[in-house]
Amino acid sequence: MMQVKAQIGKFQLAIMILLFLIGNTPLLKPPGQLKQDSWIALLIGAAFGSLYLWMLLVIQRRSPDSDLAELYQQLFGKWLGFALAFPQGLFFAYEASRNIRDFSDLTAMTILSRTPEWSIKLLMVMLSLYAVWGGTRVLFRLAELLFPIVVLGYLLIIVLLIQAGLPDFHRLQPIMSDGIGPILKVVFPDFTAFPFAQILTMLVFWKYVKPSAAIGKITYRAYTMTALFSIFMHMLVMSVLGPGLNEYSTIPFLQAVQLIQLANFLERLDVVVTVLIIIGLFIKLSLLFMAAALTLSSLLKIPYRTCAVVLAPIIYGVCFLEPNHSVHQWIGFHIVIRYLIPAQMLLMTVAFLVGFFRKGKKSSKAS
Repeated sequence: MMQVKAQIGKFQLAIMILLFLIGNTPLLKPPGQLKQDSWIALLIGAAFGSLYLWMLLVIQRRSPDSDLAELYQQLFGKWLGFALAFPQGLFFAYEASRNIRDFSDLTAMTILSRTPEWSIKLLMVMLSLYAVWGGTRVLFRLAELLFPIVVLGYLLIIVLLIQAGLPDFHRLQPIMSDGIGPILKVVFPDFTAFPFAQILTMLVFWKYVKPSAAIGKITYRAYTMTALFSIFMHMLVMSVLGPGLNEYSTIPFLQAVQLIQLANFLERLDVVVTVLIIIGLFIKLSLLFMAAALTLSSLLKIPYRTCAVVLAPIIYGVCFLEPNHSVHQWIGFHIVIRYLIPAQMLLMTVAFLVGFFRKGKKSSKAS
């Protein structure tokens, strides 16, 4: 039988972090009040996210052979740890369902406008279940195979945008015309919670990475590369659309690429954008799906694949709870980003402090 919890290599970890954090980031639409300064908020958010990442890595180093569910129980005790880890596992599943909803809404707006949404969502759930069923080896290997496509796709778009003469970086000026205040108001939680705080998901998988000593270095490098890439792409899109058009675009990245017309024959590049976002969404939802299955399996002491099969219809059903795309976006911004993810960050901060004080007590007793 295939080993579902196989070792993860350093290169595989780096690629997964890159694809996971990029994920549905191209769908990010910054608050309109930031105008051309939204990239600064993203930069500061990435800096705050790096501090959060450092804290998670410290927690992992204290118990390198434990997953997230085990860490909760070690730090908070069996019953309180269970009460905290169980909703965390369910939240991973909920986040996976939100990515499926993003996928179905995107394809309905672009390449599959006449296809019933229920069938698109069902296909995505089944494909994700197939990847999750194979375990860490299959999913991380799949990310390795898809990574060159993503790199080439984004390079193509960047080159064609520049070749078409669309970017005008004067549109990013004036910088901080209203001061730093409006930027700082949205940095936390908006630009820290999404996408950077979602690095918490990797705490489920770090125990499988070998050699474990390389986890910190590889994770920091991948995180930094993702942050710089996201900021650059954000600036590029803003330089094409300007703050006015960017504010009224449903998907600014897609809108910018749709403006490309070279030699009257190179058009419809929005298909390339759609494919890139689909790959990112698939990897992200599959990793969240797997994180949910691994967390609940560890917590409930039942087989991992049983958890995956039980979670699949739940994830599928949750996709239909939001009546339309506007409600989906509102919940994501006003509830998930504003409250749920910050609550996770607060909980991990408490876990970090508990571990710190316990370590201090052990050191004082030893002396």
